Amino acid sequence: MMQHKSNYPPYVRVFMGALLFILMLSATAQAAPFTAPKKLADYLYYMEYADYVPDLTTGEQVKTGFACSSVRNGNFYGRNLDLDYSDVPEFVIKVAAKEGRYASIGMAADLTLKSNGVDRISEAELLALPNMTFDGINENGVAMNSNVVPAPDLDFATLLSTNYGKPRIHSLAVVRYVLDHAKSAAHGVELLKNMDIYGGYGTWGLHWMLADEKETYIIECIDGELVARNDTDNIMTNFYVNYAPNTLYAKHIAKTGQTVAGKTYEGFPILTPHACGVERYAVLKEHYAEGGKSAAGMARLMERVKYTQTYEAATEPFWYTEYTEGNLTIANAPMDFKAVVQSSIDTYKLHDRNIQPDNFWQTWHTAVYDLANRTLRLNIQEDYSKHYDFKLD
Repeated sequence: MMQHKSNYPPYVRVFMGALLFILMLSATAQAAPFTAPKKLADYLYYMEYADYVPDLTTGEQVKTGFACSSVRNGNFYGRNLDLDYSDVPEFVIKVAAKEGRYASIGMAADLTLKSNGVDRISEAELLALPNMTFDGINENGVAMNSNVVPAPDLDFATLLSTNYGKPRIHSLAVVRYVLDHAKSAAHGVELLKNMDIYGGYGTWGLHWMLADEKETYIIECIDGELVARNDTDNIMTNFYVNYAPNTLYAKHIAKTGQTVAGKTYEGFPILTPHACGVERYAVLKEHYAEGGKSAAGMARLMERVKYTQTYEAATEPFWYTEYTEGNLTIANAPMDFKAVVQSSIDTYKLHDRNIQPDNFWQTWHTAVYDLANRTLRLNIQEDYSKHYDFKLD
């Protein structure tokens, strides 16, 4: 075979080869589906995704749970993510629109390990990170977040199925799925009614708050069925808001109030035995009005329920329902919680991120979404002296 001999001088061939190499690198960089993590603060990074690989089974390997609070008032949607005091990084992620997917911005974290610095997260895990979106807003002004609820109180039925025979989606992937596809909050509900939701975190299931500028839904899996209500207090912590609302027992409790660790709450949703976050719910309900005035006002409202107050003796009333696990229920007397509360307070005093698996909890982030302007106002690790602002262009 005859070989072609270049007519260009050697230095020109070297230059052209180098140029071709640079162009190849540029093309590779442009083809990357996400930007490198940009550090904004300790345990906080920012990334942009041109694309990602949807995975509706996300969450099957995630064993840790979380508490959390959320509230919507007017155009402002506030959310606290409460989790172990560990060195797992969080990410602000902006996902670009493409055919069949709306643009969105929100918060995600890699929770496959208790301790997982950003330098130890693989490229594959980063590519899958949008599937672990805990809260966010899309270009249509649809916002959503997930909180845990005590699956033992429903005989674990919520972890199995909501719509047998429909496409399966793990509960952790629900927020991402809705942000990608929902034109409105009502549309998001319809999307989920056509899916079979399963899974949770160990003995905990999930429920969701979903809102747009017109309405707010609390969505839960009750007795193997998806239930969505838009007539609640627009507040969600860690108990079933939709649980048996029309039973005779529910109507009786609504009139008489219910006793929770020595304190009576009136006008509350019906509480199952392991209801968690009752006191946080009461705080948000009492000060609800300040959250509708501005993004800063909503941030102040969410600061009222930052999680480390669980360990402060001065917190009144003391947040006993954060300890309703195992044999402890909301019906227990305060003295019954003494040992577990003291153990948690002792751990909190250490402020050691390496205690595993039973470290104390804190509010990892406070996110405030402006439903009208598609913005995110973010406080990190219970630091309310400064915040970060993001806009979904």
